[in-house]
Amino acid sequence: MVEVRELAVEAAWKVRNLGDFESRLERAALALEQRLEGREAAILIYEAALAKSGRSREEIRALTDRFRETFHDPEESYSIPRVSGLMGVQSDEWFFGDPELRSLTGLLLGQFQHRVAQYNYLKENEVLRRWADSYDTRLFIRRRIYDTEPVVGVVAGFDLALLQNLRVLAGGNTLVPSADVARALTNLGFSGEDDPYETLARAEALALQLELPAPLVGELLEGLARDGVTNFPEPPAPPREEESEAEEGTGETAEEA
Repeated sequence: MVEVRELAVEAAWKVRNLGDFESRLERAALALEQRLEGREAAILIYEAALAKSGRSREEIRALTDRFRETFHDPEESYSIPRVSGLMGVQSDEWFFGDPELRSLTGLLLGQFQHRVAQYNYLKENEVLRRWADSYDTRLFIRRRIYDTEPVVGVVAGFDLALLQNLRVLAGGNTLVPSADVARALTNLGFSGEDDPYETLARAEALALQLELPAPLVGELLEGLARDGVTNFPEPPAPPREEESEAEEGTGETAEEA
């Protein structure tokens, strides 16, 4: 853990000192804002389920937006019960023609409907956000037993990357441990075991050192990987031990010593 922290400190220096850091940060923030623009909890869950299709974010967003436009009712919100009811009588066209995606979406909506019922004094989006950032959710992932997490983890076929995507969509301070994020971290100097849990731990440690939200750092790392950035500035070398001892012991400069 100490090694990860030290590497994160060095990696944060490299990222901050990129010549185009500010413009990259601005682009990442804009992309994240567009991705997380305010939508109802049920639609966020629907979008997270569609991610299992492997389609692009743009295709998934286009389908969920069409769903919202098609069934818009000024007198009824897109609550989880209403969306569940709509999907129960609609065709598979709303799931890219895949009945398995339809079933997965129904299971996820049902799980969160139970969760909301436990906190009936909170709005659905707030219940979703609290789940995403809760200590229990983090603990199940940190211990690598996300599939026993009682809300989403127990839904068959919803893997770690999909769960992390839902946490980000819900407003959680985390990111998706994608292959691009892993590649960017390797280019920044992280090495050793490379699996999704390690990628997640390293990226979240880097976010702490950068003092930026983890989802924003995720977007930043994705951009670095896509652009093939490998030439990062190197932090200055620490002073040599003998020079430090000479300066401390005599008060003279290293040359004088």
